[in-house]
Amino acid sequence: MWHKPFGILIDATCYGGQNEPQDALFRRLDLLTPTELSKQLSRVYVYNMNSAFRKCFRRILRLSAKSENSAFHPKNVDYHLIGSLQDLQTHFHLTQLHLPQETISVVTDTRYVFQPIIRLSKTKGKVEVTIKIGSQFVQVTTTKKQEVVPGLRLHATVNDIFRLSEVDEAPTSIQTEDDSAFGLRTDNGKIVMYFTSPRKIDVLQAIRSAKAKNGKELRTLKSFERLVRPQDVPGTLLNIALTNMASPDPVLRLASYNLLCALCRAFKFAADSKFMSAKVLDAAAILTNTALELCVPLNPSHFIIDISEQLARAEPQLTGDFLNEFFVGWESFPYSQRPLSLAYMAPWLPSLRTHLIPNETDSDKGRDKVAAIFRKLIDVAISDVVLSTTLEQSIWPAICRDEIYMDIFLEEILKPALSFGIDDERTEILGSILASLGTITIRGKLISRLRKALNRTSLRPTRQLHENTVWGEICVLLRLCLSVSFDSGAQSQLYLPEVFHLVTMLANTGSTDIRLIVHRLLVNTIHAMCTTFTLEESKVLKLKSILASIPEPRQEVAFALPSRDGASGPSSHELGTASLLATETLAVLLSDISVVAAPSVDLSNAWRARWMSLVASTAFQSNPAIQPRAFTVMGCLAREDVDDDLLYQVLVALRSSIGRYMDDHDSELMVAIITALTKMMEKLPSTSRYGTQLFWLAISLVRLVPIGLFNCAAMFLDAVLMNIGASGEFHDGRMIPTLLQGRSPLEEAASQLDEIYGIHFTPENFHFAVIACIVKGLTDSLTRSTTMHLISTFLDTTAASMPEGMSFPEDVTCMPYLGILLGRALNPEEAVQSLWLASVTDEATRGNTNLESVIAAAILNERELLLTCAIGLIDFHYLDDSVQNRGFQWLKKIALESSGVMMRLWGPVSNILDDVLMSCQNPATLESAHELLRILTSNPQFAAAVESQDMLDRVLANIGFGGLWKHCTYQGHHEVDRECTALTDKLIEVCSPDIYIHLVAEADFCW
Repeated sequence: MWHKPFGILIDATCYGGQNEPQDALFRRLDLLTPTELSKQLSRVYVYNMNSAFRKCFRRILRLSAKSENSAFHPKNVDYHLIGSLQDLQTHFHLTQLHLPQETISVVTDTRYVFQPIIRLSKTKGKVEVTIKIGSQFVQVTTTKKQEVVPGLRLHATVNDIFRLSEVDEAPTSIQTEDDSAFGLRTDNGKIVMYFTSPRKIDVLQAIRSAKAKNGKELRTLKSFERLVRPQDVPGTLLNIALTNMASPDPVLRLASYNLLCALCRAFKFAADSKFMSAKVLDAAAILTNTALELCVPLNPSHFIIDISEQLARAEPQLTGDFLNEFFVGWESFPYSQRPLSLAYMAPWLPSLRTHLIPNETDSDKGRDKVAAIFRKLIDVAISDVVLSTTLEQSIWPAICRDEIYMDIFLEEILKPALSFGIDDERTEILGSILASLGTITIRGKLISRLRKALNRTSLRPTRQLHENTVWGEICVLLRLCLSVSFDSGAQSQLYLPEVFHLVTMLANTGSTDIRLIVHRLLVNTIHAMCTTFTLEESKVLKLKSILASIPEPRQEVAFALPSRDGASGPSSHELGTASLLATETLAVLLSDISVVAAPSVDLSNAWRARWMSLVASTAFQSNPAIQPRAFTVMGCLAREDVDDDLLYQVLVALRSSIGRYMDDHDSELMVAIITALTKMMEKLPSTSRYGTQLFWLAISLVRLVPIGLFNCAAMFLDAVLMNIGASGEFHDGRMIPTLLQGRSPLEEAASQLDEIYGIHFTPENFHFAVIACIVKGLTDSLTRSTTMHLISTFLDTTAASMPEGMSFPEDVTCMPYLGILLGRALNPEEAVQSLWLASVTDEATRGNTNLESVIAAAILNERELLLTCAIGLIDFHYLDDSVQNRGFQWLKKIALESSGVMMRLWGPVSNILDDVLMSCQNPATLESAHELLRILTSNPQFAAAVESQDMLDRVLANIGFGGLWKHCTYQGHHEVDRECTALTDKLIEVCSPDIYIHLVAEADFCW
């Protein structure tokens, strides 16, 4: 090295700063190193520089830069700051380096890599880093090189490496909109780092999993090397004295008492006047009773606890060291002495709040020290369940009396619980600890934490809730909530909306165990109401009846619990209507409970308002797993007036759900929103600007949706029509003008939809257009019942809106609906019911229940008769034989009396005849078909119609119904569906732009 250039490699991996060299060392090196040797030093390599070494290195460089003759002056030596093994290989052959095994382990020990992560630094601000987690180490590496010393142009990748067993989560007071802030601490809390990242949950879960896999999730309580400072001596000795005063050895008890006396006198404790030291003789003198000695009894528990309380109040500065020493010696305490030890330790806990936290310049460090004490208490509770009663009587009350303590304690309970998972018996113990605290504050914070965890699932949404990264946390929090729910009337009253919201969102989700937990949480909540609420006798009986009904099969369906015979319940993978119906059943039950269990109407209203706000905040966040449930519950709760602000937000969500359905055919959210809108219609005020516009939205949905969604769209249209009809806006013949006026703002999109579907709404053919849009529901058995009910509603509403003094058959506006209902009536009673809905007052007409007689009584022009017949033929293939027989009788009458109409209907009628004659088995129907066929073939006019099969299409197109046959079934066309979806989306968008501007400007909706 005297004659050849050489370099120095410094391996800074895991450098902790404990052995940092003093400035004098480098001055001596410069003075003692021969000049020849100094000149040959040409390079210094630093590998794996971390924050601690950067601080040391910066000091070395600043010291060396003061003298240009220094061997380490940047002008005299080249510094290479290496941040990766690949970079190291460019300078060295690794086989010749003989790096420490730990350094090599760091490189290979990487199981998880997380980015982007932002590290928050008081000096550097926000620094982008990567977090790597392995089986032994956690690495926090800057993604960009950081400046080491300003002005020297030295930059390095800073790689902080910590042993996994020493890394814990740290509480943080940093607030972010997306709850992405978190903290990590190591080296017994001396190093605390804060980060923000959208992958917060993944990072923390990976650390927990890695620690659990290696059996290091709870650090074993053990002695550690401590630097005992002079100011630590009093607290340490005091703990020794109190601990040994309960020893079975009389000599040790007396020595401990004398030590306590000496401590109080030497350090001038206020309790000094309480003691008088006894002279300690040797053992022989004591045994021979040659001296009078003080006798400390075998179990001086009262004295020990009393003097500990006095000292804790008078000498709070000893708190930290006393408690640390207590837990250092815990493992050595005899089991029989541990309850007493906890009892005399308890009085010191309040001083943590009054002395330890305020004395720290950094409040977070003070909280960390308190948290460390609480962690040790929790370790004690987990490792020795026998002490649970002592802890409940002595320790937990001291914690419960302080709000800050409870925050810290709850956080320290949750960390190991989340690490253990729901299936670990230690989680059960932690739940028992929380239950033994018995405070409503803890219960409220747990419920709030669970609700926030549920909300976080929307940050990275998944199709199923149990697939979400937050699911493990939700399960653990749910288990802890169950632990504290028994016999807690205060929780049931104060947090009933939150509990009901969580139950409806989590029921029928995950494994059977989780479903049982949700079920039991609800049972516990209702049980607490029954046993603690002050209610009228009738309400108590009703509540008990509800509680007894919950285990019944009809209610267990909502939780998808295994049946009594062992068969498994429905899977949470079953999507769509079944799941939403289960949620609706549960929501209706809980809604009833919120009325029955409330001591007053005001409280019931407050519960429902709070519940509604929680549901709304969930419903308007994109989250496929629970968003449909939220809208289902919203529909059940919308019993009060529904304002336009809420309705607008629901319509915006509907737009999104329609787009999602067209993209991935996921209809659950769309069904939930349409169903919610249907229920809201009952309470939509007549002053709403959306009333008539919703009618056109409903018509568009009925046209758009396939068979599986038709029923919910038809029920929505039914509800909208009933809402508008009840408002009186249709009175005195104003039904058509009112609805067409409401269509004006939507005309651009609505008219394009009319053009695509080939069904045009005009004042002349309005009701025929309506029936043409909904008649496809009659072509399938799944939708026929709902469609018939919808047609009945239109008939009733239309008849009620006729001009004063007018009725059927003088006014034939209701004929499109009446014709369909009479033509499909299975018995005279159904026909009479339809005539009653049509408000038929003429006795002669009411006595004729067959369709041809009613049509004969009505004065229909040729266009109206043609449309009535054409629409009536759409579902002819799906009718019963007896109904088809009546249909043929009707067509025969038309062929004889209105041959022009029958000529235009020849195409579909001939197809129907072919089908019936080939497949029908009913003699009466076959006879009617033959009679109709003979009439048609014997008339020369009909023979000419055979040559023009498309005659009906041309005629229908001329009167605005060109798409009647093309779009009258569920057989849609993909491209047409996409175009209609886009137009339906546009129709929702333009529903009310003024409301949109108002909401954005004023921020009126903030759930």
